[in-house]
Amino acid sequence: MSLIHLFRRCNQRCVFCSWPEEGGRGPEADLRGWLKEIAAMPAGLVQLSGGEPLLAGAYNLCLLLGAVRRLGRPVELQTNALAAADMPQADLIKLAGALNAAGGYFNVNFPAASPALDYKITRARGGFKKRLAGVRRLMRAGAKVRLTHVISLLNYKALPAFAALAAGSLKGAAWIQFSYIKGAGRAEDGTFIPEYLKVQPYLEKALAACARAGIHCEVDHVPPCRLGEFWRLNVDIEKMRKGLKGPHLLEKKRVRACRGCRFFKVCPGPRKDYIAVHKTL
Repeated sequence: MSLIHLFRRCNQRCVFCSWPEEGGRGPEADLRGWLKEIAAMPAGLVQLSGGEPLLAGAYNLCLLLGAVRRLGRPVELQTNALAAADMPQADLIKLAGALNAAGGYFNVNFPAASPALDYKITRARGGFKKRLAGVRRLMRAGAKVRLTHVISLLNYKALPAFAALAAGSLKGAAWIQFSYIKGAGRAEDGTFIPEYLKVQPYLEKALAACARAGIHCEVDHVPPCRLGEFWRLNVDIEKMRKGLKGPHLLEKKRVRACRGCRFFKVCPGPRKDYIAVHKTL
């Protein structure tokens, strides 16, 4: 798996952004530079991130996706979907087709179940309405869409409400990943990292609601011991069973509380930034 940040330009200012807009790579499309960077990366999934990749425009992204496809690499295009609300449907159809041909999907950051909470997290006025419209238009264009819901101190009590939204207004998404906030970028000081034990009952209710609605889910950055009966949804378990190397081994670390846990061999432990804030599980 390889991650490439196309640029830092974005139409949101999320409180949990791990790649904030200030400084670094500029906002312009640089196809040659992007391709050179991707070609030098290890084999496997290519994650196209930003900033906001859709701001590069459908034409540039289709060229990039075509080139990545010729490299034989599947693609995950990470987006907040706001721009998709205003793009011509014909462009979305072309973009969805290019991504499907590359064996890829859109990974949409959908952080809240209500307009007020959406604005509190993203600082994008009207963002909730545009995001909802953008996701629906992507699905109508034939795109495969994954929804990523970043769990933070601001939204964890509304996890069941998000599950209800997914089962209703966002029906048709391929799957949902509930991903715990990282202590990086704007969230580096740990202010928005809640305790697992406080989040667990709300997350379990959301996962149960998704199961009843037939929605496929997975959970990242939450140890299986904090998922109750839904421990199998932890994304690291299969990686650990297969002995795969990756970010999960670098970002996470077992702590004293992990000793004797039935998941010890299939869990790399909590994130290091979580432990820096809360000291233990």
